[in-house]
Order: sequence, then C-alpha cells, then structure tokens
Amino acid sequence: MSTTHVIRRGECMLLVARRYGILDYRQVYEHPANAELRRKRPNPSVLYPGDTVVIPEPRPSQMPLYTGLPRPLTLDATSARYLRLELRDDEGAPLASKPYLLLFGPRMVEGETDGNGLLVQRVPLSASRAELECEDQWWELELGALLPMQDVPDDGVAGAEARLINLGYALEPTGRMTLELRSALRAFQHRTGLAVTGRLDAETSRQLEVLHGS
Repeated sequence: MSTTHVIRRGECMLLVARRYGILDYRQVYEHPANAELRRKRPNPSVLYPGDTVVIPEPRPSQMPLYTGLPRPLTLDATSARYLRLELRDDEGAPLASKPYLLLFGPRMVEGETDGNGLLVQRVPLSASRAELECEDQWWELELGALLPMQDVPDDGVAGAEARLINLGYALEPTGRMTLELRSALRAFQHRTGLAVTGRLDAETSRQLEVLHGS
C-alpha cells in the first residue's frame, strides 16, 4: 500500500526514498501518482517544503550470489548522494585543479577540483551542512536547501535570492523582494542581456536556473 510524504526543508527525492527503505529514488519520483509533482519539480533534488510525494511499496531487488567465488558488485549512483559545485574566484575565473577541504561535522574529506573548477564529492546521507575551504576561502554550505522558483507561494523570491548569492552577488538572505534584491536582479539582467527591470519575470528565472545549474 502506498503512503504520502510531505517534503521538509532540506529533503531531496533521494533522502525521501531512503527514508522509506527504497534505494533507487526513481521508484518514487517516476511513480505514476507523482506525475503532477514531476511537472512542478523537474529536478528531483530541488523540492519545496510542503510538496507531497506518493511513496509506493518498495520493490525488492534480488541477485544470486555464490560463496567462494569472486564477483564484482557495482553501486548504483542513484543510491548515493553527491555535492557538485563549480568554484570560481572573484574575477569569475574557475578555481581549476585546486585542492579543497570539506568538513561534514567532525568528518573531513580532501579532494581537488577538475580543470573547470568543478568539485564532485560524495556526501553523507545524514549531512545537512558542510564547510568548504579552497584557496584560502571558506564557505558554509546548507545542503539540499535550494528552493525552486516555479509553483511556489513566494513567486520564486527565496529561490532567486539563493541563486544570486551562490553566483556571487552581495545579498543577505531575507526571503523578501528587497531593494537590494531588485538591484541584484538588475545587475544580473544587465550581465545576461535581458531587459533591465529589477523584476523576477519568467525569462530572468530561466536564465538564473541556466547559469546556476539548477
């Protein structure tokens, strides 16, 4: 029998699926009863608190194993959680091939960005926050907290504000359409060749998602 889950802040589809004992989040996200949710939330990692998800009965997966014989096992990537960030300096140049340090509470992970400044790192399922150090810069990360900009009660204001902050615009997160946010929107619109209005229209929202990557 299926059940219904209400999304909380910081939850993605992977975390929801694992909560109900389902390893592959696609069993939940692609369930026919979640068609409307997929329409509203095309990115299963960007959900809005209050969204409802139908949780189907888990489908058991079985594979015969024979003791005493070597057998390779491959972990499906849909059962793991990853952090993907593109790091850039104040001039917009990628922090390419730079060592970084990630802290998940007491756990420390070291790595190196690729040639485009991309960081890809597996994240503990229980982690909701992290700290990142690269090139003498520190960032505090709130994992899974990015909000969508469509079909949301605040008309996408909080989601747009967070994306602008991540893109380097100097803003304090308020969740409101402040004068500072309008100024940042105008700067973003000028940068991307849009009509400079300071309003969060559909094209501005689309460009924000494109440049931000989600």
